Amino acid sequence: MPDASAREPLVYLSCVAADQDVGDYLATQLRRQGIDARQNQQVPPGANWVLWIDDALSRFDCYALLWSAAAALDSGVARAEWTAALARELAERTLSLLVVRLDDSPPPPLLASYRSLDATHGRWDDVARELAAIGRGSWSPPAAAVPPPRRTDTAMTTGLGGMGAAGGTGLPTATRTIRVRNRALRFAIVLAVPPVLTVWQLVRCVRTELSLPDEQIGPDGHFGFRFHYRLSVDGKPLPDEPDTLAQLPDDALVDLEVVAEPFGPDGELKGTTTYRLESVTGQAREMPSALMRTLVRDAFRHVSPP
Repeated sequence: MPDASAREPLVYLSCVAADQDVGDYLATQLRRQGIDARQNQQVPPGANWVLWIDDALSRFDCYALLWSAAAALDSGVARAEWTAALARELAERTLSLLVVRLDDSPPPPLLASYRSLDATHGRWDDVARELAAIGRGSWSPPAAAVPPPRRTDTAMTTGLGGMGAAGGTGLPTATRTIRVRNRALRFAIVLAVPPVLTVWQLVRCVRTELSLPDEQIGPDGHFGFRFHYRLSVDGKPLPDEPDTLAQLPDDALVDLEVVAEPFGPDGELKGTTTYRLESVTGQAREMPSALMRTLVRDAFRHVSPP
């Protein structure tokens, strides 16, 4: 059997049927440049498409999700592919995973921090060249694909509704950065924020950017955790006052504490667990420790390195 390390790098292109013309073009251009490219709409005649896709997903060096409004509506194979690719990238941390944007549709939240290539307005040739560079190893994996901290350049707006979404109405007012981390669970993010921001709005923003959960339920459906989040600096909780964050310097380092409250089939259980800094305090006394660790690991698997 040939040495796997000696094979040509594999670039896997994942798209929905509506975007097949783009996928076909990129795959063709990559092959012309000597890159081993597979596209999920190009399963060879007579091949078992499930096994063919499974083989590609288990061997790719670079996974490129072609993202569009049509892809956002898909709940079938394309979604199954990118979730499988993300799971493999999180487990191995040596792969390139990126999004090829075909229009202005926002990518899935779990992929928002990964590198994206702009294929809008017919920039297919530019994307093909960048993907070829990845395949040849002359393009380094994106910094966002490495374990945290993650950085978001999302410009947020404030208004009557509180924290506005990126690209919403009104002019972006992001003029400073704040670093938020949880060392116990090993995740972090760097945010560009407006000059005036409440603590509650910052917590909400971090939770949105990292898709932090409200609760995690065990496989039996009876036991689980409800999560609450609070901010602190140097071990002191930040009061939710209008000017609290305005008093912090630019690029301030803020700790996000995660409080896990256990519940069972009959309601809340005794004891809470707090994940902060490098330590874990307290314990859900009526929940087995092994189950507790499993629930927390599963809840934050998408933001914590393995």
